[in-house]
Order: sequence, then structure tokens, then C-alpha cells
Amino acid sequence: MKIKTFYLILLLTLTSCAYKPLYKESNNFYPNKIKIIVKSEENYENNVSMMKAYLNKRLNIKGSKKSSLKLIISINKDISNLGINKDLNSYARSLQIHAIYSFKDRKGELTSGNLKNSASFNYTTNNYANILSLEDASNKLIKSLSNDIADLILAGSFGRSVLP
Repeated sequence: MKIKTFYLILLLTLTSCAYKPLYKESNNFYPNKIKIIVKSEENYENNVSMMKAYLNKRLNIKGSKKSSLKLIISINKDISNLGINKDLNSYARSLQIHAIYSFKDRKGELTSGNLKNSASFNYTTNNYANILSLEDASNKLIKSLSNDIADLILAGSFGRSVLP
């Protein structure tokens, strides 16, 4: 009798336990590769290749097979002045990157949306420092946006089944 009650309690706890790890990294599209297309109006910018690299790292796994899954992203960059600092030689500038994304499969669009992120940096009379400040702010924003897009795609619950 004790053995039967032990197995009954064990069976009830195993079947009723809804434990699911919060930070488990999983990819619902594992055997299929997602084709990533990033577009930008800027010429000679590193943002497109960096976003592709970050998204490939998060979404695609080596050895995955080709599929019709596509992630299309459009990047727009806007730089504006914030004002003059106290020393009258340096300015602060604001960099804003807007990303519009669309995730599609063979049947059509699964999800779409837009994300916006901004950062500020100092702009002085030193041209080299200005270029480095702009690139650093841009790199940080692109990394943040690509991580957010990857999280939205991986955690997405779609209204229909995905057809790779």
C-alpha cells in the first residue's frame, strides 16, 4: 500500500509541475536557417554588417538547413544637436536609430514591428574623436536593437503554424 501511494504522489508531482526555466536559450526554428536581410540608406556604414552578424549569432545555428524563413530589417539613422556645453567648444549630439522589421515564412508575414533606440555623445573640435564617439554610440545601439529583435522573434507566439 505504501509503494502505491508513493508512486501516486510521484506521478502527481511530475505531471502537475509546470516548471519551466526562465532564462533557457531555445530556438523554435532550430533545424531551419533564417535568412536575414538588412537594409539601410547610409552608404559605407558598418551598421548593416554588424546587425547581420549579431542576429546570425542569436538566431542561426551551424548545420541548419535552408528554409524560406526571412527576417527583413530596415535601419534609419538620425543625428541631431543637443546644445552647447559650458566650455563653448564642445557640443552634445543625439543619435537615434529606428529599426523596422518583418518576419516572414512561406505562407506570408508572421510578425512585424518597429523599434527605436537613442544615445548621446560629445562632439568636439577633434574630428577623430568625433568619428570614434559616433561609431561607439552606433555600435551600442545596433547591438541593443539586434538583441531586442532576436528576443521578439524567439519568444513570438504566432497565430498560425510556421511553415519553413
